[in-house]
Amino acid sequence: MRAPLVRALRSLPEGAAAVVLLVGRRGALAGLTAALEEGADEVLAWPLDVDEVDVRLDMAERRHGRRESRANLTYGDELRDTMLSVSPVPTSITTLDEGRVVAANDAYVRAFGYTREEMLGRTTVDLHLWERSFDRAQVVERLKQHGSVRGVDARYHTRTGEVRHTLLFMGLVPYNGKPHVISFFPDITPLKQAEEEVRRSEVSFRTLMQSLPDLVAVFGRDARVRYANLKVARALGYTDVRELVGKHISEMIPPEDFGSADARMHEAIRTGRAALQQRRMVRRDGSLLHVESTTFPLHFDGEDSIVSVAHDQTERHQMQARLLQAERMASVGTLAAGVAHEINNPLAYLTANLAFAREELSGLPTPAAPGLDPRLAESLADAQAALAEAQQGAERVRTIVRDLKTFSRVDAVEDSVVDVRQVLESTLNLATTEIRHRARLVKTFDDVAPVRANESRLGQVFLNLLVNAAQAIPEGVPDRHEIRVNARMTDTGRVVVEVTDTGVGIAAEHLPRLFDPFFTTKAPGVGTGLGLSICHNLVTALGGEILVQSAPGRGSTFQVILPPAERPRPDPEPLFPPEPEPPQPAERRGRLLVVDDEPLVCTALGRTLRPHHDVTLATRAQDALERIEAGEHYDVVFCDLMMPGMSGMDFYATLVQRHPDHARRVVFLTGGAVTPAARAFLESVPSPHIEKPFAGRELLSLVQERLARV
Repeated sequence: MRAPLVRALRSLPEGAAAVVLLVGRRGALAGLTAALEEGADEVLAWPLDVDEVDVRLDMAERRHGRRESRANLTYGDELRDTMLSVSPVPTSITTLDEGRVVAANDAYVRAFGYTREEMLGRTTVDLHLWERSFDRAQVVERLKQHGSVRGVDARYHTRTGEVRHTLLFMGLVPYNGKPHVISFFPDITPLKQAEEEVRRSEVSFRTLMQSLPDLVAVFGRDARVRYANLKVARALGYTDVRELVGKHISEMIPPEDFGSADARMHEAIRTGRAALQQRRMVRRDGSLLHVESTTFPLHFDGEDSIVSVAHDQTERHQMQARLLQAERMASVGTLAAGVAHEINNPLAYLTANLAFAREELSGLPTPAAPGLDPRLAESLADAQAALAEAQQGAERVRTIVRDLKTFSRVDAVEDSVVDVRQVLESTLNLATTEIRHRARLVKTFDDVAPVRANESRLGQVFLNLLVNAAQAIPEGVPDRHEIRVNARMTDTGRVVVEVTDTGVGIAAEHLPRLFDPFFTTKAPGVGTGLGLSICHNLVTALGGEILVQSAPGRGSTFQVILPPAERPRPDPEPLFPPEPEPPQPAERRGRLLVVDDEPLVCTALGRTLRPHHDVTLATRAQDALERIEAGEHYDVVFCDLMMPGMSGMDFYATLVQRHPDHARRVVFLTGGAVTPAARAFLESVPSPHIEKPFAGRELLSLVQERLARV
């Protein structure tokens, strides 16, 4: 405050003639140096020393005398006028109280657009120079308090109304014996315009960055975040961008990725080239974010920096992984169908040979026959028991293969009338391995109406619910857990299948999304999130609905509700009683041709059929065709559908053209038509087909039926 006080004192009337002494404590006089520079005559130390005071007063008086002598010189006014005329900065001298212009240089006149005559004697308020009227009053008050004004940012109007920016510098000077105000107005309009352009550019830049759908971040050479848009913050789990600024890149990527990321950033700075890369980032909660990032060097806020523009690929990455898993599951289904087809060939001759062996043994004396050697009787009993057990095992394998084929037949889209209980039994056979290590299985099947559905797809629904129920229960304690499968009818006549487990249950917040595609509560790698969504779509397409009830720790219950199939209208009562059925004709012996590329299948069929018919075996369709073209006649032709070389379909097509009478006698053997073309063929031809493996009685009955048509 001392320096401004001295400056203001000197600017007052007669202030230049006054003697100004400053008094300060000893040891603190250095703080008064600025006041001496502003015009104080001398400094006295407190407490006062008489001799020292005399000396310093004498020195102050001498300085005052020299100042008075210089004030009477005429060059002061001339110097002031010279400075006004040559200064390139707009400069004016105005009265202290009213602010009337008493002098101005040419730069001032040019800046404001008025002539010198128009300006002299008028105030800046009269000329409407200030953009805001209160600006001058504030500046003058500041001038009176501090003796000068330095670098005040002010705006003024020119005569044409243009607004200009200036840095205002003001001070007090004597003019014509009175204190006046000298003002300098350096024009900073171009600088302000440049600043405004920069500000607008920055606003536009930040608006653009915040509006982009991508994640934008700027890193310094030290690999720390200098700028980021809100998309980055939200993607990484932060609520405010300021939480990211200053973070090192190592805090946002997995440790194993840091080396490559750091090398890529330095390479971009060194080469100046942009780089595209797949990158993983770490969210605030520790989960991973997958992005596709383009990094390039940029001079940002005066420093060399690296800009990263990234697109969130997490959902796409997850979808690709889930679709890949779904493709694998579909491949497994296709593989299962192929495996089932391959199993059916050996299973066919296995079951046929077992049936033949048991039938042959049945013609021998029974173990209890009198006179039979006890050891032979025991061996005979053991053989019969072993064959019976083997036949049961083969039948069990046959059931598993049939169920596997039913489930994997994903392209069979036609609906038919289906027994829900039978589909459930087949599905439970497939799910047994998954269930038995986790829980007891309890089945309660009431008498329910059939439904119209696709058997394989309905089995897919039930299998998914059963596997989910099993996976909700920990392994190792099956006695403590239970999976119940119920089938019943509702009061409205609809069929309900319930799958209830005693597992971990489902949180309430997850229930609304349970049937959404790719939503899963299972651990990564356990589920794709597609199963329940597919179930929901399949059940809905059948006109039904799927419901769930669950609570954490209390297990879950899934309900599949289906409309019953329309019952066929009963035939009208006949007017006359039906004639009694004619007696069954005696078994007829026929000539049979068996064509199968599997020799053991041919042998087993021959062994089963030869006691009742004349049988010719062929392992190549071409050989069978040559026999027919050579004139051999057959009542029934059993032909495998899928064979190398000439297939059963090719064989049949040739017969239709050359020997149509034999084409009508063909019965196809199939281990499961594994191609859409084969299935379409079977549906288009009138010839019947029988699937491997088949029982001997079933085969013999079919032969008698075909012989009756010949």
